[in-house]
Amino acid sequence: MNDKRPDPTAPPEKRSDNRGFDIKSRLQYFIIRCIIGGLGRAFAFIPERWAYGICIRISLYAYKRLPKFRKLARKHLEIAFGNEKSPEEIEKILHDTYVNYGMSLAEFLMLPHKSREWVESKVVFDDPKFVTRACLEKGNGVVGLGAHFGSWEMVNARLGIYHYKMALIVKAQRDAIFSRLLMETRTKWGNEYVFKSRGIKEECYKQLKQDKIIGLLADQNATRNGVFVDFFGKKASTVTGPAEIAMKSGAPIVPSFPARGPDGTITLYVFDALELRDTGDFEAHLVYNTQLFTKSIEDFARAHPSEYFWWHRRWATRPPEELENR
Repeated sequence: MNDKRPDPTAPPEKRSDNRGFDIKSRLQYFIIRCIIGGLGRAFAFIPERWAYGICIRISLYAYKRLPKFRKLARKHLEIAFGNEKSPEEIEKILHDTYVNYGMSLAEFLMLPHKSREWVESKVVFDDPKFVTRACLEKGNGVVGLGAHFGSWEMVNARLGIYHYKMALIVKAQRDAIFSRLLMETRTKWGNEYVFKSRGIKEECYKQLKQDKIIGLLADQNATRNGVFVDFFGKKASTVTGPAEIAMKSGAPIVPSFPARGPDGTITLYVFDALELRDTGDFEAHLVYNTQLFTKSIEDFARAHPSEYFWWHRRWATRPPEELENR
């Protein structure tokens, strides 16, 4: 008889649920969930400037007291801007990034307890050419290219309220209960989410045939099946999914990234569809098109550096030739 119970000694990423966790871990999670829910409810009713102020202070406390993460983000900023900006300028960007993500934390906590009107007042669209609508009218769907900029949970909520026909492709959290908690917030606003799994590309093609927008985040290190393209002048292992799906389906890739304005509101900037190359040499053009969408992410990060999530280990995987020369 097969024992299908989860192995409690397995690493968290190998577990499909929390049944293998010990009582202490379950209790810790319950406490954290109560704290998050309680803070969110409190922040939803106190003056907003207090909620933002508290979360900015929490973020700046992490900036000062958690050197490991501060040094990691600074290292990545130095890779990106070390030849262009002074150490003082890089430190200013780093500080502003912590402030910005403190504000995003406040919004994430408040989001489940706020109204549709509040979300609409916080997030606006900048799509003067109606790029998304024009692409959808062609009937092949749209590959919506995103990246980890700013308060993306707020943006996703606003997109749900706008009633775009879209499916957002997301990675399940290691902790199944936390993943469910997160999804409760995300699905409140009407969005459809699809978890990454084996066969996800086929699911994307299916969604595109229904003339939907599939939302893909494509700015994290690809540990396998990636290609190396330039990101801020350094080779970065990058997922090819958006380029491959667009090339095989005929759907356009439309980049859209959010940034916070001086008044605190978030603008989602929608850019022209990328001009992909697809004339027969699939593998070569796959690399070219992956470089193309990576450049669009880099350009926005250059224009809005404090919006980007610099804690990602974007350059962790190195090309084989670099490893051989060590």
